[in-house]
Amino acid sequence: MKNTLGYLHEVWLCPDGFGNALPACIAHGPAGDAARALNEPGSEWIWTFWASSHAEAMGIYYEFVGYGKYASQFDDDILPYPQDWYERQVAHLNCK
Repeated sequence: MKNTLGYLHEVWLCPDGFGNALPACIAHGPAGDAARALNEPGSEWIWTFWASSHAEAMGIYYEFVGYGKYASQFDDDILPYPQDWYERQVAHLNCK
């Protein structure tokens, strides 16, 4: 399986109880189920994007939410996501 587009990520806006909407970046599909379960009522899924590594995902996410440039502290963050992550996500997408 070739990962030409990358791994899907979701951006959510989640209310914090003080009138603020805080952004969250969550893996699309079953890998993000636990994180989405923590979202407060009223959370909104506002955007989806592709990325091939943690560093790339955070760079795209930071730019989208206006956090500035993402700087990773770990060398492994630039490594591509594991192949089995893609396979599980594709299997999930093919079930829809």
